[in-house]
Amino acid sequence: MKRAIAVMVMMSMMVMGSSETTLLGPDSPCALDPDADLPFTAELSPGNFHLSWAFDSDQIVLEAQVRTRGWVGLGLSSTGTMAGSDVVVGWVDSAAATHLVDAHIEGERSLVRDASQDYKLVRLSENGTHTVMRVVRALRTCDANDRDITENTMRLIWASEDNDPKSEAQITYHGPMDRGTKSLQLLSSRPRSQPELPQDRSTFDIVQDKCAIPPDSTFYACKIFSLPNLSKKHHLVEVEPIIDPGSEALVHHMVVYMCPDTVNASHVGVTHQCYLAQLPDSFSTCTSVLAAWAIGGGTFEYPPAAGYSLGVPGDPRFVLLEIHYNNPNRSTGIEDSSGLRFHYTAQLRRFDAGHLMAGIIVSPFHFIPPNTDSFATYGICDTNSFSTLNRNGETQVDGEMQVFASCLHSHLAGISMQARHFRNGTQIGDVGREQDYDFKFQETRHLKKLVTVLPGDKIVVECVYRTTNRNKTTLGGMTTEDEMCLAFLHYYPKVNVSMCHSMYDVPSMAALLGYTTTGIYPYVITSPAKDMGSYLFMVFNEINWTAERTRDAERTALTSQQLIIQQHMSSVNLIYDGIIPRIPADPTPPPCVHNKCGRNGSLPATTAASPTAPLLATLMLLLLARALCD
Repeated sequence: MKRAIAVMVMMSMMVMGSSETTLLGPDSPCALDPDADLPFTAELSPGNFHLSWAFDSDQIVLEAQVRTRGWVGLGLSSTGTMAGSDVVVGWVDSAAATHLVDAHIEGERSLVRDASQDYKLVRLSENGTHTVMRVVRALRTCDANDRDITENTMRLIWASEDNDPKSEAQITYHGPMDRGTKSLQLLSSRPRSQPELPQDRSTFDIVQDKCAIPPDSTFYACKIFSLPNLSKKHHLVEVEPIIDPGSEALVHHMVVYMCPDTVNASHVGVTHQCYLAQLPDSFSTCTSVLAAWAIGGGTFEYPPAAGYSLGVPGDPRFVLLEIHYNNPNRSTGIEDSSGLRFHYTAQLRRFDAGHLMAGIIVSPFHFIPPNTDSFATYGICDTNSFSTLNRNGETQVDGEMQVFASCLHSHLAGISMQARHFRNGTQIGDVGREQDYDFKFQETRHLKKLVTVLPGDKIVVECVYRTTNRNKTTLGGMTTEDEMCLAFLHYYPKVNVSMCHSMYDVPSMAALLGYTTTGIYPYVITSPAKDMGSYLFMVFNEINWTAERTRDAERTALTSQQLIIQQHMSSVNLIYDGIIPRIPADPTPPPCVHNKCGRNGSLPATTAASPTAPLLATLMLLLLARALCD
C-alpha cells in the first residue's frame, strides 16, 4: 500500500508540471476545501504582503501573496515579536522545487523545525515578481510549539527575503526592513466586504479640520457639529472611519456623542481640549454614544433589520466628536482632519437601533495595583429597569434587547476582557469576549448570532490587567496610562438607556486598606489623622501592595455591593445597588486536532506540463484519496 501511494504521489507531481505545486483539491480528505475562494483578506504590508484566509470549526487555510522571489514567512506571536513565535516558511528554489517548514523561534531569532509538521502545503508558486504560499492547519494542533488559533485577537508576524536559502539552516534574520506585525481577528464572524447600501443613501462627515495636535503624549480633542436638517425620519446604516493620511498611528479612538437640543449655537464648530474644567457648558451635556471607532477597526454596518433613527423629534440634532490622539513621541507641528462618515437612507428598516455603554465608571477610584501579573475588575449593568422608560420618558412594558455587535475597550494594561451575560444568577453566554486584548487593535465586532437580553438580565464587564512593568498604582482615567473597563453594545429595538455602569463599594475597600472615608462621593478620608481630608485615590500609591493585599483588594472589588448608575436619554439617572453574580470558570478549550490535510516538507522540481496534465493530476489525486481511505 505504501509503495502504491508513493507511486501515485510521484505520478501526480510529474503530470502537474510548471513552477506551481498544488497538493490539495476539492476531493481531498479535508472538510474545508483548501482550493476554494478565501473570503477574508488583509494587507499586512500594502503592496508587499497580502493575506487571505478561510476557516471552519477545525481548520484554517492561509494564503500569502508576497512581492518576493525568495522565502516567505508567516507567524503567530503572543507579543508581536519573533521571540517564542510559531512560524511557517516556504519558498520555490531555482530548480522549481518547493519547500515548506513548520518551525518556531527559540531565543530572539533562531528558527527551529518543529518535530510535528502541522502546517500542510496546499500550493506554492512564484512568477517574475511574487511568491504565493497557501497552507492549511488545524486551529488547535497537538504541538506545544504551535499557538492555538482562536476567536481572540491574533498577533501575526510576517517576513520575506529576496533570495532563496540553500537549506533551512540558511533562513537567517531578515533584518529590519522586510518584516512586520499586525493584529487581526482571524476567526471573524463575517468577511470584510463592501456591503450593498441603498441606492438613495446620503452621507455626512463628522471630521476635524486641521486640528492642531500639541506635543503631549495624550490629547483629547472635542468639537460639536450640527447634523443635517432632515424633513422626515431616516435610518443610519453605516459608519465609516476617515483617517487623515499620516495620522494612522496617531488616532487611537473616536467617539461621537449625542447632544441635547439646548446646545449653545456659539459652541458649534469650535474645537476644545476635552475634559478641562473651563470647557463651555454644552460640552458636558453630550454623553450618549452614537458611534465609536478604535484603532484597528473598519467600517461598521448595521444589520438589515435595524438602523439608527435620524430626523424626527427626540433624535439628535447636535453631536460631539471626541478624538483621542496618542502621541508617545510628543511630535510637534501635527494637524489632523480625521473623523467618521455616516451613511443614511430614507428606506426605513424594521427596528430602531440603540447603543449602550456598560462597564466600570471611569473614575480614579477604579485602580490596579502595581507589579501584578493579573488583576481582575468587574462592572455590572442590571437591566431590570430597562422596561420602565421608553425614549420619550413614558412607561413601557417590553425592554427586550437584541445585541448584534460589541466593542470592548481598555487601555495599555489590559490583557483580556469579557462582557458576560447572566440570567437568574447564571452565566448563559457573553456579548463580547477577548482573551488576548491588544490596545492597538480595537474594533466593533458583530456577534455570531443575536443575543437576547431580557429585562432583569445582568451584563458583567470583566477586565484583567497586567502591571508587571509598573511601580505605581494605575488609576481609572482618560489617558492611555490610566485605565478603563467598558463595553459598547449595539442592539435593537432601542430602549431609553445610554449608559449603565458601576463601581465597587468604596468605603469597604477603604476599610480593607486601613482607611475610613465618608460614605458618599468623593470619599474623603476621615482616618488616620495624617491623611484626613484627602480623597482615597490620592493615597493608593502609599499602600504597600503585597501579593496578599493585592488579592484581597481584587476579592473585595468583586464581592462588595456595587453602586450602579443608569443614564437615560431623557436625562433621568437611576442609582441603585447590586451584586456581581458568581463568576464561573472559563470553559476548557476543545481537543487538539492532528491535521490530515496536505503534505509536509520539500517537494522535487517538476517538469513542463502536458495538455492532459490537469486531467491526469485530478485522476491521480482521486486515486490517492481512495488509497488513503482504504
